[in-house]
Amino acid sequence: MAVVTTTAKCGGHISLAFTVHSDSDELHEQGSMGIGLCLEAGISTSCRSDPAQSSGLTVISNGLPIDSELHRLVLEECAQFDSSLYSMHHTFDLISELPYSQGFGLSAAGSITAARCLIAHSTIPANLHEPLIWAIAHRVERRHSGGLGDITALHSGGVVRRITPGATHQINQIKPVQIGTGPGRSDGWFTPIPLLLAWRPSGSKHTSTYIDSKGWSQRIRAAGEDVMETISDGSWDSNRWSEIIDAAHSFAKQSGLIEDSERASLLDEVRWALKPIENEFEVMLCMLGESVVIVPRELESTIQMDEAENLLENLTSLECAQTMLSNIS
Repeated sequence: MAVVTTTAKCGGHISLAFTVHSDSDELHEQGSMGIGLCLEAGISTSCRSDPAQSSGLTVISNGLPIDSELHRLVLEECAQFDSSLYSMHHTFDLISELPYSQGFGLSAAGSITAARCLIAHSTIPANLHEPLIWAIAHRVERRHSGGLGDITALHSGGVVRRITPGATHQINQIKPVQIGTGPGRSDGWFTPIPLLLAWRPSGSKHTSTYIDSKGWSQRIRAAGEDVMETISDGSWDSNRWSEIIDAAHSFAKQSGLIEDSERASLLDEVRWALKPIENEFEVMLCMLGESVVIVPRELESTIQMDEAENLLENLTSLECAQTMLSNIS
């Protein structure tokens, strides 16, 4: 077998409000309801699989070698369906446009892109690749204690409403491969929305800090279910934009997450810096990082994000990145 190289790209996802449903022993039943935004910015993964080298993994992120449990789990899951993947050495080269553990859904993007590369190098029939990738990525996220609903959200794209917890696809049988529809349901709508992300360069927390804590998960679930009681009803389109913004603010307060990790002071700092243009933009917390997303208050607005980015760079110590809403995962 010759050396093969494949590249895959996937944007991140910001959760603005969510519930926690992680009690089931079945990974495909674990997940969340909630609302969020899919991003164009994310992770590009190149994988070089070499059968001539000793089996194993090498992971390089933005030029630096890292020890990645996530990629080990992806290989383990993929190799269940094609054991020959264990007889190669896989070198993953990642280019991340955003920082890790800041609420930008990069573990989900990393799981999806790594699975896409490995499955492309397998003997699995091509018609099963995409459903298998979504099933594997969700399993890896749960085994890694990463995001509960990022994979399901990315499957829809755009401005997403996750209305049923769980994976979009589940593994019914390993050999021969059989993939079924999972319990997870989400829907999304899209219009080109410019987004500005800002974060504290020194702060980050892994998602497991919250979802593996009984106290936090109960508070988050209660706040998320309260938000979803109203947001789950009715059609899902751009007419809900102002409602989405209000729901995000409500969730941050009710869950208590706004007070943790000094998120309230982060919001205040960003709003202070954007005071000259405060009528044009809305600032919402990203869950669960120490970060915010700045969006146009009105979708019809033609204002550019450059002014907002300049204000933040000149008046704060925050790091920033402009991106767009993404309709494709």
